[in-house]
Amino acid sequence: MQRGPKKKSIEEKKAVGSYRPCRDDPNIIIPANSAPPEMPDYLSDEAKAVWFEELDRVTQSGTSNLDSSLFADYCCLAAIVRATFKAGEMPKGNQLVELRKQRELLGIGGAPSRAQRGKVAEPVNKNEFAKLFGD
Repeated sequence: MQRGPKKKSIEEKKAVGSYRPCRDDPNIIIPANSAPPEMPDYLSDEAKAVWFEELDRVTQSGTSNLDSSLFADYCCLAAIVRATFKAGEMPKGNQLVELRKQRELLGIGGAPSRAQRGKVAEPVNKNEFAKLFGD
C-alpha cells in the first residue's frame, strides 16, 4: 500500500480556500475555571455521601465547576455499585468498567492520577560518569 499525499500546511489550505478552523486549527482552548464542582439537587443520599467523600480528591486533581455533571454521574454510579456490594451481590461488569473510566477522567484513579499526586521517584541507576563531568 502506498502512502497518501502529504498533509497541507494551514497556510496552503488558506491559500486554496480549504481551511476550516474547526478541523485545522491546532490551538485547543481550555477554559480556565477554578471553582469547585457544584452539587446538583437530584443526588440521592447515598450519592451525596460519595460526593462529600470524594470532593477533596477530585478538586486536588483539577476538577472544576465545568465537570460538575461528570462528577455527579460518578457519584450516582458509585452509590449504585456500593449498594450492590453491600447487598452481597456482584455489580454488572459494565458498571465497574464505567466507574473505572470516570475515575480516570476525574483524576482519582488509575496510573495518571498516581502520576499527578506526587513527585516521581528518582531512577535507581544513576549515571556513574556524572561525577567526572561535575554533575
